[in-house]
Amino acid sequence: MSGQLKAELDNIYTVFHCPYYLYLDPVQYVHRFVGKQNIEIGGLLCSSLSYGRVEQIRNSIEKVLRITGTEIYDFSTAVPLREKMRLLSGIKHRFNTGTDIALLLECCAVATGHYGSLEALFVKGLKKSENTIKEALDKFVLSMRAVAAAILKNRPSGMYFFLPRPAAGSTCKRLNMFLRWMIREDDGIDCGAWKSISPSKLVMPVDTHVAALAKRLALTKRKSVDWRMAEEITATLKTVYPNDPVRCDFSLCRAGMVDFRNLWKAA
Repeated sequence: MSGQLKAELDNIYTVFHCPYYLYLDPVQYVHRFVGKQNIEIGGLLCSSLSYGRVEQIRNSIEKVLRITGTEIYDFSTAVPLREKMRLLSGIKHRFNTGTDIALLLECCAVATGHYGSLEALFVKGLKKSENTIKEALDKFVLSMRAVAAAILKNRPSGMYFFLPRPAAGSTCKRLNMFLRWMIREDDGIDCGAWKSISPSKLVMPVDTHVAALAKRLALTKRKSVDWRMAEEITATLKTVYPNDPVRCDFSLCRAGMVDFRNLWKAA
């Protein structure tokens, strides 16, 4: 089975893992940023807004970037929170407002000011003995939520939507996607901005589309689209790509959006 699975995954990867398909993916915007701090803050912003229709995601990201510019680290650290809120007040992305986005950028500013980078904050919670980033991701989310709560002095629910917890069962699709962008090497798709975490620890970003395709490929037997499904899919993929289990994430997502069945069957 593993040989057949590898052949199927390799075919999907060969067809879809190429920059041509960036136009379908929010990572296209992350490639506009230069410098680690811009890339990681810009990446977290773009991944946080990556829910809903593709066109809606594009529009929201472009609206924000017209205000922040690509020097998003400078915007996050130099512009006071109240001014961020004013500048972003006209933006609404489904469940999130400009205030949520301003608070996310403020939390990034506080975190980078204290630790030097978002990577340093994340690595602080990572143990070498852990097989995946689950525990480190949960600690990262709790740290960012604590900053947000301290700033607003209450429960900033919109901000919490940006930062779900794996410990609560969420697939954390957008955060796992962000980590993929940061940790996998720069191959024209991912960005390779973080150097201190092995791609072998990454967890597959899973949403309903990826879950459906994963079931077709027998990557999971679970019915609930949750963190445990993401772990099960990752574990199956590790049997094929032990050092890089999320290697096919971009290509699987594209395969889920493009009618590739005839190409796949003909291979």
